[in-house]
Amino acid sequence: MTMSQITVKRIKAHWVDRARNYGILVDGKEVAEIGNDSEVAIDVDPGAHKVQLKIDWCRSPVIDIEVSQGKTVYLECGPRAHPALVLLYITVWKDKYIWVRKA
Repeated sequence: MTMSQITVKRIKAHWVDRARNYGILVDGKEVAEIGNDSEVAIDVDPGAHKVQLKIDWCRSPVIDIEVSQGKTVYLECGPRAHPALVLLYITVWKDKYIWVRKA
């Protein structure tokens, strides 16, 4: 059986989280880490999956994706926090600290 993949690309951050990795969760389990300005490919079974990224107590919203047999779904992510709003993003908006979307 040919594996399917989820490929996550993290855009280059010039300030926020530049030197820190994000954890990549697929279906609630941490399966990889991704550094600044890098890309990670994750083998998954075909079907529906929930993807989320995290750093410390902060997270991205969960994104639902469907991965077809032998295909790759491409996602991109990055920090949402503007330096002036970082205190709000690590407290009140902690579940929106990282953005993630289909590429």
